[in-house]
Amino acid sequence: LLSRRQRQMCIRDRRKVLYFDTEQSRFHCHKVMQRILRLAGLPDNEDCENFVFVGLREFAPSVRLGAIQYALDTWKDYGLVIIDGLRDLMIDINDASESVHLINMMMNWSSVFNIHIHCVLHLNKIDDNIRGHIGTELTNKAETVLVINRSTVYADVSEVHPLNMRDKEFKPFAFSVNEMGPVSYTHLTLPTT
Repeated sequence: LLSRRQRQMCIRDRRKVLYFDTEQSRFHCHKVMQRILRLAGLPDNEDCENFVFVGLREFAPSVRLGAIQYALDTWKDYGLVIIDGLRDLMIDINDASESVHLINMMMNWSSVFNIHIHCVLHLNKIDDNIRGHIGTELTNKAETVLVINRSTVYADVSEVHPLNMRDKEFKPFAFSVNEMGPVSYTHLTLPTT
């Protein structure tokens, strides 16, 4: 949702990350948070002033949205906001007006707060399409849409492919996750899509 120049400014001037998870249990949120801290070379057993992780699983969609809005209004100097579970910020993923409203909110946030927003939206299990009308709207407005699928060739490996890129595309790559974090596999031959 940001231009290249805005992203560069964001990286240079705002190094804080705000992470919202809408669906995982506290246990799994904690595991994800620790993995991220370890990958950043930070201690995973103490608070980090540049990284805030917020679990919103137990709340209704309107409360989740309100919590994100409150955090953005109150906490300053964030350059990256991750929303893991975009679907959980709405009641009906196939409601056109609700989808447009949510995407417009995120576009507003990216401009007003000068932030990059990274969203996670799962694929349909049956056809591997991005879920619902919200998926269509997100694809239409997003700068980059990536698809992460389990490999059909390699056990415990996920493959990352560009789906929609406004900038330069990249070659697909693969990774797996162990207790320390992701392990990249650049030597694997991935199926073409």
